[in-house]
Amino acid sequence: MAHAAGVRLPYFELPSAVRAWVERTLGSVVVSASTQQGGFSPGTAARLVTASGRRAFLKAVGTSLNPKTPTLFRQEITAMRAIGPLPMAPELYEVYDDGDWVAMLFEDISGRLPAHPWVQPDADRVLDALAELTDVLDPSPWPDAPVVAVRSRDFLSRWENVLADNLAVPSWVDVEALAEHARTGLRALAEGTALAHYDLRADNIILTDDRVVFIDWAHPGVAPRWADTVILQAEMRGSVTLPELPDDPGITGFITALAGGLWWGSAQPAPPGIPTMRTWQRESALVHLDWVRERLR
Repeated sequence: MAHAAGVRLPYFELPSAVRAWVERTLGSVVVSASTQQGGFSPGTAARLVTASGRRAFLKAVGTSLNPKTPTLFRQEITAMRAIGPLPMAPELYEVYDDGDWVAMLFEDISGRLPAHPWVQPDADRVLDALAELTDVLDPSPWPDAPVVAVRSRDFLSRWENVLADNLAVPSWVDVEALAEHARTGLRALAEGTALAHYDLRADNIILTDDRVVFIDWAHPGVAPRWADTVILQAEMRGSVTLPELPDDPGITGFITALAGGLWWGSAQPAPPGIPTMRTWQRESALVHLDWVRERLR
């Protein structure tokens, strides 16, 4: 399943005020900026090298590129500060926010993304690291973190939208029955105590020789321990052998709720700067629906 991707802005096309902040922070002129692909967010994502040899990774976006993304960046900043230094998360150096443009400078991690489609060694390694990360983040170290079940209620309740809009669905789908399963999942999601990343995909993970690093913490929230595992396994399905998840109605309901949000979303106009999102959502929805069908047999 291909990933959606935001439209990237080259570093040297950033506003001069943002570039001046970068060079002040790094203490030297940027001589090389390698744009990185992948991820939903529009804006700049670049590996920087300065004249002094210092390296850093920059994320930057302004409201003109997408009006919602700066808010997500601000949420990521709060999350990174709450998590603190962890080997499973990137170190945040400094932040910039002028009310329009928001930017973050991180450590530049030398590594690679997991293979996609997934391969078994990468999947095993990442799932083990995720279990370790979940242990560290349960209970949540961010006392005021958003609760996923509250923040994502609309997205996870969209089988009702599918019904109201009379959207076409696969022939086996009983929309009303899936809406009820989704409500069960939403109730279970509200009972968690762990801080979930809540956006785990291959392009949000970096593998080094000795680290698995989970990046792009723009959607974190309090959720059950299994939430991130469900999200990650959905992307891995069909490529590798995965450990069975418990036969829990809450987990099945959560998968169902995700399927509904993705299915309804795939029928909407593409958001600014992210032209491939709707195709990705439809493909992902079909994967989730196949998983639901399997679990309900």
